[in-house]
Amino acid sequence: TFRPLHVRLCTALPALAELTQGEGHDLEWVSWRGEQRTLLKRPQRSSLPNYGFAPPPIRMEYRYPRAVFFVLATKFFEAFAANGIRTILALYLRDDLNFTESFSTVVLHIFNFFGQFCPIIGAILADSYMGNVRTISAFSFLYAFGWLLLTLTSLPNMTVSLVLLVSIALLFIAVGNGSIRACITSLGALQFKLPEQSVHLSEYFSFYYFVYYFGIFLSKIIPPLVRANTQCFSKTECYPAVFGTLGSAFLMAWFIFLVGKCFYKAEKLAADNILFKFCGCIKTGLVEKWRRRKSPKRTSYWLHNAVGAYDESFVNDVSRVLRISKLFIPLPFYFALLAQQDSSWTFQASQMNTTVLGVTIQPDQAKAVGPIFLFMLIPLWQYITVPLLRRYLNWELQPLHSVTVGGIFSAGAFFCAGAVQERIMNSPMQTVSIAWQMPQFLLLMMGELLLSIPGLQFAFTQAPTTMKSVVTAAWFLNNAFGNLIVVLVTELALLSSQVAEYFFYAVVMLVCIIIFALLAFDYTLQERKGGFYVRGLDSDPEDRDVPSTSRSDSI
Repeated sequence: TFRPLHVRLCTALPALAELTQGEGHDLEWVSWRGEQRTLLKRPQRSSLPNYGFAPPPIRMEYRYPRAVFFVLATKFFEAFAANGIRTILALYLRDDLNFTESFSTVVLHIFNFFGQFCPIIGAILADSYMGNVRTISAFSFLYAFGWLLLTLTSLPNMTVSLVLLVSIALLFIAVGNGSIRACITSLGALQFKLPEQSVHLSEYFSFYYFVYYFGIFLSKIIPPLVRANTQCFSKTECYPAVFGTLGSAFLMAWFIFLVGKCFYKAEKLAADNILFKFCGCIKTGLVEKWRRRKSPKRTSYWLHNAVGAYDESFVNDVSRVLRISKLFIPLPFYFALLAQQDSSWTFQASQMNTTVLGVTIQPDQAKAVGPIFLFMLIPLWQYITVPLLRRYLNWELQPLHSVTVGGIFSAGAFFCAGAVQERIMNSPMQTVSIAWQMPQFLLLMMGELLLSIPGLQFAFTQAPTTMKSVVTAAWFLNNAFGNLIVVLVTELALLSSQVAEYFFYAVVMLVCIIIFALLAFDYTLQERKGGFYVRGLDSDPEDRDVPSTSRSDSI
């Protein structure tokens, strides 16, 4: 069963799509009459999952759940609304409310932090207390009220403090968006009957990923167009029209979700919450270690002190997850780089000549090239590059190596951004072409392809079956803390210029990826010594749950 804690992060979907095509176990499929049983070996995994491309269909006796179409439509409009506000927020705060660039950057990244952290709260509520449908319904009211308040901030002659009103509005939107994000994904997954519809479930995760990124792409195109081509209240740019458009998109998502209530399956709440149990095991291990520090009963590994209060197998699973999570320690800095597309890179675009081939684009539309590059890179990598490397060189980029390479590409993106910023500063205002931003977006999307997607997929497939939700939680916190890094660097203001800031991020990213490479080497060495494989699988090495982007004999 896929619960919200499993799918908080949308980049987890490729891993889930891959796993649902073959969980590593042989499946016993029962015909619809219940008279015959057929033992099916799991299919050979491909190098990367399908991103919006359905796997080859096989005949199914179960009809595709109609509720899934309502979930996908809901996600499309909700993703458009949530990411649309991120697209125009920095310029709205700076140009319309006359805040400084540094303050606008801080507000944007605090907004992103809550949007990335709150899925954990929503997932816990949905898993153990309220269910997906009730959780989405409850937080949708908060979400809608946030849109109303934000629209009010854009109207003239407001008598209340704009800083207070904007802060409350953005907090409500971030909490609402974050809390329902994982629930929408999980709600769709729960509509399928497993294992009979495992292929359909794989299709669902693939199409969900595609719908999500298509909503993001449109959110970077349409809101700036609305802002630039409408006038109101004697202003050349009409932010009330933008917020009205985005708020209407959310209302459409809410309406579709409510109509879909007629089709959603009844949910069964979890008996206990695995995230709470995980934290409790760690707490027990630490407390017992302190109590037994002078006792002959103390164990060599601190977490083994929790055995007794918790099953030995569960303690071993927690230990396994902690070892995987240690690999995440340097990665928040990568998410700090990724998040700046909506802040510092947008401010950079506003200083450039945005006319390309006779067509003038808005500064906050320039970042739409990111999703375009990603849509191009995924099939190019999956269907051309990887097969050619396998066929002619008999070589494949392993997932931990891929994360390292992706980090280098991401650092290169900020070296490019620094070089572009230096050229802007040494040229007349708005004479440097916006096309010079394309290399940094290309490098950053290469980092997304090689780091973010394989990194989470590696962790997800390496984690014990009962702990996959905890791994996605750790990855999600990386994303949230990455935004706090940007807030900290901006607030400290230790760097003399924006050029220096870009180069600072690039250099620190290289240092972090070197640390990751050392941790990955230690992890691989320990795995080879211990010969560990995920519990619940057969002892046959061919049945071990290895990352889908690696060969079965290596990590």
